[in-house]
Amino acid sequence: MASIHLRKVLKTKSGSFLLAIPKTWALKMGLKRGDQLVVEELDNGSLAIRARAEAEEEGEKLSETTLEYGETLERDLLSRYLIGYDIIRLVSKTKLTLEQKDRIKRAIAPLVGVEVIEEKANEVVLQCLLSPLAVSLKTLFKRADVIAQQMHRDSIKALVDRDVELAQSVVKRDEDLNRIYFLIVRQLRTIIRNPRFAQKAGVRLHECLDYRLAAKSIESIGDEAVSIAENVVKLVSSKAKLELEPEIVELSDLVDKMHTDAFNSLMKVDYALSMQVINASSKMRDMAEQLNVKALRLPLDVAFCVSSIITGLRIIGEICVDIADLVVRP
Repeated sequence: MASIHLRKVLKTKSGSFLLAIPKTWALKMGLKRGDQLVVEELDNGSLAIRARAEAEEEGEKLSETTLEYGETLERDLLSRYLIGYDIIRLVSKTKLTLEQKDRIKRAIAPLVGVEVIEEKANEVVLQCLLSPLAVSLKTLFKRADVIAQQMHRDSIKALVDRDVELAQSVVKRDEDLNRIYFLIVRQLRTIIRNPRFAQKAGVRLHECLDYRLAAKSIESIGDEAVSIAENVVKLVSSKAKLELEPEIVELSDLVDKMHTDAFNSLMKVDYALSMQVINASSKMRDMAEQLNVKALRLPLDVAFCVSSIITGLRIIGEICVDIADLVVRP
């Protein structure tokens, strides 16, 4: 339990204000006369006071790590990036080949801000050059959501227009969405590890869990859009005639509206809007179920693709409900 101390503010003849710090805290921090403290003024009017050594240690605690080159390279690099390490030293017991160095560069391609800053015969040093919270967390969320929602819209447009190239572009855009998703997770972990960053990021510490869940939901919408686009490519390539196209578009429009409302309800903490999303889910499920029944009457290969598209749209709708569920009554 946090200790609370009351102190009187003193004023010197020169106009400066003095405040005595608790003796127990000073002894705990090992302070002595002449030591410097870090005093940070927060946006809510509070002051955060930390021993300088403690503040420096806090900022450097997870700055550097060393990894050994191996089969799990991609997974290991991603995990260290998400944790928040700034410098990653990748070492090998033997000389790194050109092929292995190319693999390293491919592995860091999805990680925003990570660059190779040093290469040796058996070591590659990577550094994340993007400072913590250089980009607003909410800005990243909005960008990720725009990409995911447009992927959904374009996958259905590709179906209507029989546009294979547009469908394939949806698949490629998933890489951009993943890059932003990884950066969001990195920033959220940085905030949780350094709570003082929460004020700068414009979020409260307890909101980080909701944002983490929301980020995964947005990324999952992108995955479903990719699945829809891949099935659209199969349908267009087979030149199959689609009788359910208008009804699929109608379902897509409903899901798209749920998506817009769900994201806005989260960003604005709008409980009434979140309830609209939840209430719309029953209609969405009924439409999807009826469409799936009709899809079973189509030729087997066409029915499979159409059913997969309908299921993808339904899953996006369910994900929107999950986002709306994060909004609680004030």
